Amino acid sequence: MRKIVLKSALLLSVMFLISCDQDFNTIGSDVIGDDHFGLEKKEDVNVIAYTKSTGQVQSNNLPSNMLGYYSDPFFGTTKASFVTQLTLASVNPNFGFEADITTTDSVYLYVPYLSKQTATGSGNEPNTYELNSTYGEDFETATFDLKIYKSDYFLRDFGTNPEERQKYYSGATDRSLVEANLDGVPLNEFTGALASETTAFKFSKEEIIIYKRNAAGDFLDSSGNVTTDESARVVSQRLAPGMWINLDPLRIKDIILNASSSDLINNNIFKEYFKGLYFQMTENNPDEDALAYLDFSKGYIMMQYHSKDTDEATAEVKKKSVRINMTGNTINFFQNNFSSAYETALNNSNSTTGDELLYMKGNDGSVVFIDLFGPDTDVNGVPDQLEQLRSEKILVNDAFLTFYVKNDGQKNATRIYLYDATNNAPLLDYIFDSSTATDPKNNKLLFGGILEVDEDNEDLGVKFKIRIRSHINNIINGDNPDTNKNVRLGLSVTDNIANSSSYDVFDSVNFGNEKLPIASIISPLGTIVYGNTTTDESKKLKLEIYYTKPN
Repeated sequence: MRKIVLKSALLLSVMFLISCDQDFNTIGSDVIGDDHFGLEKKEDVNVIAYTKSTGQVQSNNLPSNMLGYYSDPFFGTTKASFVTQLTLASVNPNFGFEADITTTDSVYLYVPYLSKQTATGSGNEPNTYELNSTYGEDFETATFDLKIYKSDYFLRDFGTNPEERQKYYSGATDRSLVEANLDGVPLNEFTGALASETTAFKFSKEEIIIYKRNAAGDFLDSSGNVTTDESARVVSQRLAPGMWINLDPLRIKDIILNASSSDLINNNIFKEYFKGLYFQMTENNPDEDALAYLDFSKGYIMMQYHSKDTDEATAEVKKKSVRINMTGNTINFFQNNFSSAYETALNNSNSTTGDELLYMKGNDGSVVFIDLFGPDTDVNGVPDQLEQLRSEKILVNDAFLTFYVKNDGQKNATRIYLYDATNNAPLLDYIFDSSTATDPKNNKLLFGGILEVDEDNEDLGVKFKIRIRSHINNIINGDNPDTNKNVRLGLSVTDNIANSSSYDVFDSVNFGNEKLPIASIISPLGTIVYGNTTTDESKKLKLEIYYTKPN
């Protein structure tokens, strides 16, 4: 294993050019080194860190969305549901004459999972895939009661103020608005519906293959002849693994084929007419969990039908199709059943002295706030400890916050994100780090926050280490009073280190002016780390500053 030691800011800038493809458990220990020869070290910096519950979080139009049920041994369970608007792939469609959905037509819904192809099948054999961003100990076996409803609740673009985008939140408040406006029975429950698409749905990594058929629905071979030989079927289309669900053809016929032409003339009107779909999953066994990210923006409904091009009696009846895309406004809802231990920790958090343990949980869970440099006894807006460091005019060569993991049964998040919580913005060290890795989740590896694990047990997390040299140097030596302020820091789990944007929380009175990183909202994971009041000095949260003094 190659050891990389960072000794100075110059070497740090050179390291930005390095692309690293090591595993996450190696990166933290090798790239962010512990050797700082010839430098003085200050580690008695006053640090106060505490946990804050987020409550409901803004969750409309997220960059990725999840569906399913996730169980964490410590934090508890989370169930994710989803609602989306729909748009016509081609507006103002001409269905022709005598349009009808026949017994040989199908109406199906397809939403791809996040996946990567790993092998190519020969002939009409399926290609092989692996799924990305899946969670749950029983992902391939857990089954669900899946319900896909027609939603009659309109998702607005703007709020009461026409200049402000509408915000929807993850909890029961907005979810109840949708669930109170569902149209009848689910669209995937009808005579002939398969249990694997309704009451016994499960996620699958299998490729979806559509074979060529004639107008009567028979399979065809390469010569265009009807065949019953599965190996002779001609592949018409291959789809990456995803949710493939047949929908009630009679209801879709009524919604689309029987619609007034004025309801289909453009997508603004169509979204008012067919307001969307609501996806709801109920676990069949609470001891089995499975949750996946779905790329709903690439999802669609495909409605097949037959019609004539003219109204002549002898005109040929042709098979046609209409595609309805899952684009427009969306909301991801989260239903939590937190453990009593986690609830107690949230209720007992102390923002004055800090906490013994710090709890980060994604979705609508919790984040950590950190205040540096202690009290301001002379009430001049600058902490006493920071004033002393500024007077010494030290040159900051490096600085780290290290968080030791308490393995308390939770399934550890593999990365955390430190940010400016006062201004809801990334830190300078995050901005300056352009380093990349083979796995994009390990990009900005010099900034850090990647879980280091035990060499003998990769399931056992050890610590997270985050470099904040530029941030600390700017606070101590920056000469711009508008940008060198000692801001409050925020710490959250992250599912996408490249996304530094923030969203609102529902209870802004309790949470303050701070927003929440979107990358935390889209992660179901959590982790527990030691804080500043733990009695275990070897695990205590510390800020380490490596510096030299001027001659």
